[in-house]
Amino acid sequence: MAWDAATIDPSASEAGAASLAAYDAARRAGRPPVECYRAAVEAWRRLHPDQAPEYAAKRAVAVVLGAHVRFRIEE
Repeated sequence: MAWDAATIDPSASEAGAASLAAYDAARRAGRPPVECYRAAVEAWRRLHPDQAPEYAAKRAVAVVLGAHVRFRIEE
């Protein structure tokens, strides 16, 4: 099996990019957080209508969190 960037990093896929764009647009529009995440999931599902809704939601939210959340471990 060949691994490409989209397989390893979902944000590198077309659906990942669409999810991030939809989330960011909703944030700029001042939407509540739940609507921002919902926009990301809807964008993902438009490109992957064959995926189960729960799986698609997990993937889209993982992409958003991966792009916007940073953990810092203090020693």
